[in-house]
Amino acid sequence: MKRLAAAFAVIVIPASISGCGLGPRNFRKITHPAPLVRARAMSLGYRQPDSVVLPALLERLNDSDVVVRLAAHEELKQRTGRDFGYLPWGSTEDRSKAIGRWHSWLAGGPSRRGPAPAPAQPRKSLPRPSPQGR
Repeated sequence: MKRLAAAFAVIVIPASISGCGLGPRNFRKITHPAPLVRARAMSLGYRQPDSVVLPALLERLNDSDVVVRLAAHEELKQRTGRDFGYLPWGSTEDRSKAIGRWHSWLAGGPSRRGPAPAPAQPRKSLPRPSPQGR
């Protein structure tokens, strides 16, 4: 039993202290070589200003991996409330047109862009049937 505890202490404790983890820890990882790391890093820009995050997310709309493009688009929609018809799985031509609309909107500056639309209201859940009605 002591050997098991010693092995645990030697292997698990240093790994947990050193920050051994599966996910990225900051927004800069959106340029990481692994697509999964890039995709997971998209939502880590919440503490940074739009002037830093939005251009970086727009760049990821051209990523070679569809999951990364999807994550970037979802984060852009969440931060701005806009869509511009972008489809992460669409053809290169269709994606380029939508990316152009994103760039035009971003170039408009905060005063021309106007406020983001109000977020959609959450769906109301349907009432559950009572157990007596069965």
